Amino acid sequence: MRFFKLVSERVRKLNHFSRIAIKLSFYIMICIYITAGFAFYIAPYMPSYLRAMTVYYGAMEVAPACLAAGICAALLCDIIYHSCKSNDNDSDKKDS
Repeated sequence: MRFFKLVSERVRKLNHFSRIAIKLSFYIMICIYITAGFAFYIAPYMPSYLRAMTVYYGAMEVAPACLAAGICAALLCDIIYHSCKSNDNDSDKKDS
């Protein structure tokens, strides 16, 4: 329980762009899962059952990877944002 509380506190401290990137990757993952479910549902009615199942299995493998890529991109953007922000603060102090 403490882990989830710590993660939620850290996510709130992310910059705005990083939070949007995580939300967007989550929504894309949901859309891919919906596509997989649709492909699985219509597979028996398709002329080629195996092609529809290939789409299903491919979507089921890609969806978590899409979320992981979005989280990595968001964390990378947050690191870059904070490093540029600290560099700007350091240069302001040197000018004074």
